[in-house]
Amino acid sequence: TAAFYDPAAKRVFGLKQILFRDLALASKRTDKPPAEEAAALLAEEVIKGSLTLKLWDHAVDQWIMRVNCLSRWRPELQIPAITEDDRRLMIQQVCLGAVSYKDIKEKPVWPVVKDWLNPALLPLIDKYAPERITLPNDRKARVTYVADAAPYISTRIQDLYELRETPRIAMGQVPLVIHILGPNQRPVQVTQDLPGFWREHYPRIKQELQRKYPKHEWR
Repeated sequence: TAAFYDPAAKRVFGLKQILFRDLALASKRTDKPPAEEAAALLAEEVIKGSLTLKLWDHAVDQWIMRVNCLSRWRPELQIPAITEDDRRLMIQQVCLGAVSYKDIKEKPVWPVVKDWLNPALLPLIDKYAPERITLPNDRKARVTYVADAAPYISTRIQDLYELRETPRIAMGQVPLVIHILGPNQRPVQVTQDLPGFWREHYPRIKQELQRKYPKHEWR
């Protein structure tokens, strides 16, 4: 029994064949393909983009990025990086037991993704590569992680008034890039040197923004 994917039906079927050496004497399609082959075929369609796991969203990709960044930044923590092959196997695991797109479309993915790491390592991800950081005014800024550059936050200039040093993560090793937003939510400065911003750039920026947005708080 083999398995094949039918793109029109968005489903994996089985194919039972009776063979004499390489000659097919008889064949019959079945609704019960081998489970692991079906999962691998569905996963391949997901990876190609023809099928979508609705619950494999940006937050899942960011979590994997956080794991990989922390693995690179702090090798002494012994957090294994998640490779593309690992990602493929995760998707196969999500698809295991399914035969159609309907079965996987809204299937939960977090249990499989987080089960990839030793449970003892999970708190280290939240502690040293956090999803958000808390600013002095108690607002939380989301940290965006990228593969080939420093992680960054985007936040309003008013949220930074009490912050005089550049925030750092990964045990203080990695300074965040800050996209400083004006009242119109557009960046007025991108910096990894917050003290230098307050000292060298803020006086000029404050004058410009204060004229445009006099009702906002300016210090």
